Amino acid sequence: MKMRKLHLGVWLLFTIAFASVSCEKEKIVGTDDLPATGSTFLKEHFNNVTVLSVTKEKEGFSGTEYKVLLDNRTEVKFDKNGNWKDVDGANNIAIPTTFILPVIVDYVTEKYPNADFNSIEKDNGNFDVELTNELELVFNSQGDFLRIDP
Repeated sequence: MKMRKLHLGVWLLFTIAFASVSCEKEKIVGTDDLPATGSTFLKEHFNNVTVLSVTKEKEGFSGTEYKVLLDNRTEVKFDKNGNWKDVDGANNIAIPTTFILPVIVDYVTEKYPNADFNSIEKDNGNFDVELTNELELVFNSQGDFLRIDP
């Protein structure tokens, strides 16, 4: 009986701890709350686009993330230091390529001259790219083409 109560207590404690860590805490913040690196990124690569909102999320073990929604319906995600993680243009809207590794831009321009970049995400050391023709490509951290994702 004591062992059963102990197991129940441990399980309950684990459940409460997991729930409190995994709960997303999201709040709208001002553009001034975005780390300087993120602000600079937006000024350099989205200079003529207006920021509609900045959301700060605290996500358990993965830390803080910022989501910026622009008036052209592009969403940019930054890590806690303001480094971009994901740039996503809505509904096949082309995104700028000025921040993308030139070798990736050159590859896409050569192989898919009629397509633009719709999104790019840093994912486990790779770059996941979606083109406006809905093709999904994966490149390594140096920009070498790895594969087409189905």
